[in-house]
Amino acid sequence: MADLTFNYDAFEGESADAGDIIAAANTLPFASERRLVVVHNVDRMKAAGQAALAAYVNDPSPMSCLVLVAGKMRKDSKLLKAVAAAGGAAEYKAPRRSEYPRWVIDLFAERGRTLARDAAETLVRSAGRDLRRLEIEADKIIAFAGERTDIGREDVTSVVAETAPVSIFEFLDAVGARECGRALELLDDLLRGGEEIIRVHAMSVRHVRTLITVHALLARSADTGTMMREAGMSDWQLKNVIPQARRFESAELVHALTSAADVDARMKSGQGDPRLLFERWLVELCRSED
Repeated sequence: MADLTFNYDAFEGESADAGDIIAAANTLPFASERRLVVVHNVDRMKAAGQAALAAYVNDPSPMSCLVLVAGKMRKDSKLLKAVAAAGGAAEYKAPRRSEYPRWVIDLFAERGRTLARDAAETLVRSAGRDLRRLEIEADKIIAFAGERTDIGREDVTSVVAETAPVSIFEFLDAVGARECGRALELLDDLLRGGEEIIRVHAMSVRHVRTLITVHALLARSADTGTMMREAGMSDWQLKNVIPQARRFESAELVHALTSAADVDARMKSGQGDPRLLFERWLVELCRSED
């Protein structure tokens, strides 16, 4: 057994010295069979430090367990290759956003329970996409359900408080994906959270303008660098928006922009309920073509 009271060291890869990490790993455990040494964000360590750790991995201390945690490592990294050769490399990927409800359903199934799809979606919306938090909430829901094996949406809403605030960017992504139902749900969450309909409208118009720009650049077969420069976006932002732009015809986006101006004028002049005006515009924008 390992007693970690005097046998645990943690380092931050960006600031730690590889020599100190190796020294800790080579230190004999005190009143225990093993030492545990954890290095967080080892991918941020300088190349020389990673090379030193790779050399250690090739001849590690049998009395220590060295855990290297990285957000992302290059496939040709000497350190990754050394760890993989030692049989110690493992990759953990979070589900894609659309996969979270399925992940939650499987989580309940592992615990011998059947969770309805709408209940899983409600849990993800309420608790967010932190896997550890979802596990904690799942255990609470199961405890609440008692001996029942079938768990529904009412069980989730009875136990889980909504702790994950909706981002305006989640809403815009739903709009760009033409997911009308989800966009309306997120809009409701935003407004209940204190967001103003005028600001949501303004951000939506801005997003439509971005989609028009990216759509035009795609039509020109512009390269990534040109698209990033002309759209004023980073690489990851561009990768997120390109699939959205491809879901629309150019004429649809132009029409959405002109109709948004009419909605804005009617909102400001009191010609109708602002939310209703915006929701009608939103439904027209997201609606798929027959």
